[in-house]
Amino acid sequence: MIPRSYRDGVRLRRVLRRAGGALALVLVLAVGGNAALRWSSTAMERQSTALRDAASAAQSDLERAATQRAADQREQQRTLLLGVLRREGELASFARAIDSALPADTWLTAIAVRRHVQLAPSGTALPTSAGTQDTFATGSAQGDILLLESQVELSGQSASYEGMTDFLARLGRVPGLKNVQLQSSSANAEAQAIDFRATLSLMQRQEAE
Repeated sequence: MIPRSYRDGVRLRRVLRRAGGALALVLVLAVGGNAALRWSSTAMERQSTALRDAASAAQSDLERAATQRAADQREQQRTLLLGVLRREGELASFARAIDSALPADTWLTAIAVRRHVQLAPSGTALPTSAGTQDTFATGSAQGDILLLESQVELSGQSASYEGMTDFLARLGRVPGLKNVQLQSSSANAEAQAIDFRATLSLMQRQEAE
């Protein structure tokens, strides 16, 4: 017969082998899990870094775009302001208006244009003559406004009073010509015509913002 102690020893060794195998399996799984965790953590860190870099690049792009947009707006404002100060196209438009309004029996002998520019700080009351002035927002941080005025004095002759009044009435209906007024008129016996003098304002209104 096999001694009991021998059977117990065999059983114990069998249990120890099983326990050792299980422990080894646990160690292998633990090592594998740790490696997988480290790999996952590294991948997440790389992804997080890539996202941060992308967000930083996007923010930089937005800032550059905003800076460029502000520069473009300032340049556009300067160009527009320069055009307003030069009153570009004003005289050409006025010449066309005169040509279309003059009757066959009326002609001009002199045209005098006087221009005036005034800077009005934001919040100040506009002068009483502002009704015949163009207003233009300068775009400055202070909100200053430019007041631009073009006054015209016309001297001419007409074969009749009707021709003179018809000419001034036509001028008064032209968009951009304001405050057309006859200042004086008299008969010129030598020229056999009516001498007259009139004034008006040229308007290219741009409302201040």
